Amino acid sequence: MRLLREGKVKNIFELESGNLLMVFSDRVSAFDVKFDQRIPNKGKVLCRFADYWFNKLNVPNHFIGMRQNNAMEVRKLSMIPYEFIVRGYYYGSMLERYTSDTDFKSLFGSNLSLMKGAKLPRPIFEITTKSEEHDVPAERERIIDSGILGRGTLKRIEDRSFAIYDTMFSIAKQSGFIIADVKLEFGFDGQGELTLADSIGPDESRIWLEKDYQPGQTQGSYDKQLLRDWLIEIGFK
Repeated sequence: MRLLREGKVKNIFELESGNLLMVFSDRVSAFDVKFDQRIPNKGKVLCRFADYWFNKLNVPNHFIGMRQNNAMEVRKLSMIPYEFIVRGYYYGSMLERYTSDTDFKSLFGSNLSLMKGAKLPRPIFEITTKSEEHDVPAERERIIDSGILGRGTLKRIEDRSFAIYDTMFSIAKQSGFIIADVKLEFGFDGQGELTLADSIGPDESRIWLEKDYQPGQTQGSYDKQLLRDWLIEIGFK
């Protein structure tokens, strides 16, 4: 077993079979900074979420199986160097990037005055770069012009991302939770099939308790938004 990469949270090893072992640590990161402190059992929780969603979502994915309580074996893919985000609520980085009615008109075709945490008229799809340093928004046309992804492939990713979010939202709602947004990653397998990859859990989505949800306020989170909010409060960002 050979260490391929140590990320902000996960360590990725190459197995003799050619598959990968993703080991979820108790490390925590926010605003592209990896902190020294650990959160006990965080790795186990993230791994269990990934196990649940990969088995629940009816889309091609790289998951093979759990190998430890904080590790899972996955197929090796040719990864797409972007992250794909579906947002259903006006929250997170949207608050910084869309600050006027004019901005929202470009998204929804009408003037809107949205409160923090308000549900959007419809989910939106966004793309960012994928980096250990700092993720930044990526423009669709520039991605296509670069030749990394064709227009048709990018549309398939968008459609699949919306379908995944809709499924996750519906399943969470049955248990009294709201999935406010989700970050997804994709790759291509050996046959060129578009395949869901990486992980899905509280590090990749915002999870709110529906009975406590109140538009216009900071939402109580079951994800790492708690850390982000604290860092903002103390002036870190």
